[in-house]
Amino acid sequence: MGFFDRILGRQKTEAAPRRETPLSLQLLLPRPLRLDVNVLSRTLQGFHPSLSGARFEFDRQASTTMGAEVGVARWGKHGVQVVVFSKPMPGAVVELCVGPAHFGADLKEQARAHAAHALLFYAGEEPDRLEQFVALGLVAVALAKEGALVVLNESAHTSFPAQALIPEEGEDLLELLRTMPLTALYVGFVKLEVEGEAGVWMRTYGAPMLGLPELAWHARSHAEGEETFGMFSGLLDYLRTSGRSFSDGHTAEWNGRHVKLRLPRGRETKFLDTEGQLFVLEPQK
Repeated sequence: MGFFDRILGRQKTEAAPRRETPLSLQLLLPRPLRLDVNVLSRTLQGFHPSLSGARFEFDRQASTTMGAEVGVARWGKHGVQVVVFSKPMPGAVVELCVGPAHFGADLKEQARAHAAHALLFYAGEEPDRLEQFVALGLVAVALAKEGALVVLNESAHTSFPAQALIPEEGEDLLELLRTMPLTALYVGFVKLEVEGEAGVWMRTYGAPMLGLPELAWHARSHAEGEETFGMFSGLLDYLRTSGRSFSDGHTAEWNGRHVKLRLPRGRETKFLDTEGQLFVLEPQK
């Protein structure tokens, strides 16, 4: 059970009963944040014409009970609960997501020194898990405009610079959140240097939250990181959009690279642990 689940796992919302773990994103803040429902509502409405009816509501009773700023953003069939704490997240959770992230050391140090944090979880009725992430992303960006440092995805062991998600003039934020590589934020891309193993293992985390398998690749060096990042994201997006699935022994191709899929074996099962399915990709000779 993650930190988010320990805090809010038993909280009830007005949404339909959940049949699965709700998707969540978290934000690291440089200072405590008060939820200004008017500002946040206008910010959401300004992101896209389809959000013209978006509104942010403050939950005074929950705020008093939890000792935090609690509110919910709603539009269409979406609902996103927001809980802002005027204290840092536990260091272990921060390091899990910030340590392996692919942004600069300066921002990582700012993230580690954060003073407050926010938890966002999906509380709407949209069945598509990617669209749920997009809804979470919209609210995360609205809060990023108030100064958030980094967006975390604890389930995926990853994070992303919050300010980099703020759209430029004329940019379609909905399109950006729907088409960004899955391994940028929705699924984690982590490198592992395993004792006794030459090279670098690269793997995903959090893919089962999208109904997808985890993927792993035994690279010769860190230099294969960018290509592997793209391959993981491309293959996972193919599975998501096609509705197909992988099985042990299947072959696949991405950008001219042919690979064979197999299940972890031997000692690999220790560092490639997962609650869902995981396939190791091997070069197809």
